[in-house]
Amino acid sequence: MKKIVSILALVASLLACGGSEKSGKNTAATQSTTAVASDSVATNAKPQNCKSVVESSKLGKADVYQESAKNIKVSLTLAQDASTLPTSDGCYFNNSVEVLATKKSGSQLFKHTLVKDDLTLFTKNDETIQQSILQRATYKPTFNGQKYITLTLRLMEPTTKKATDYTVYMNYYGEIVKVK
Repeated sequence: MKKIVSILALVASLLACGGSEKSGKNTAATQSTTAVASDSVATNAKPQNCKSVVESSKLGKADVYQESAKNIKVSLTLAQDASTLPTSDGCYFNNSVEVLATKKSGSQLFKHTLVKDDLTLFTKNDETIQQSILQRATYKPTFNGQKYITLTLRLMEPTTKKATDYTVYMNYYGEIVKVK
C-alpha cells in the first residue's frame, strides 16, 4: 500500500512541476508577445501631418438617396479611415464610406462600411486600387424593382490626380455582389 501511495505522490509531484514549467513558458511567451505587440503599436502610430483628398466639410455628412421604384432609403457617409497611403510628396489619409439602407417604415435593412480594399476581392488589377484613395461615393439609381443597390466609388491617385470609377452592386443584406 505504501508503494502505491508513494508512486501516486511521485506522479502528482511530477505533474505539478511539469505544469508550473509549462505555465512559466506560457507566461514568458505571453510577455514577449505583449512586448512585440506594444512595439508594433508604437511604430504604427497615426501620422499627424497627412493630407486628405476630401474637404473636411464633406466628411461625416450623410447623403440620403430615395428611389420611387424601391421602398428603401440609402444614406452614404464618407469618413476618414485610420490607415494612410505613403506617397513621394507625403502621406494621405484613406477614406471609408458607411452605407446604411433603411425601409420606408424606418427599420434598418443593413449597415455596411466599405473601404477600398473591399474592391480588390472583385477586380483583377489590385495595384490601381492600392495606390488610390477613396474620394467619393454616390448612389446610382436603377429605376427598377431589382433587389440590389448600385453605388459608384471614385478612387483617386494622389500623385497623378487620376480618378477611377468603380460600380459596386450590393444586395439587400449588405453583401457586395459584383464590381465593375
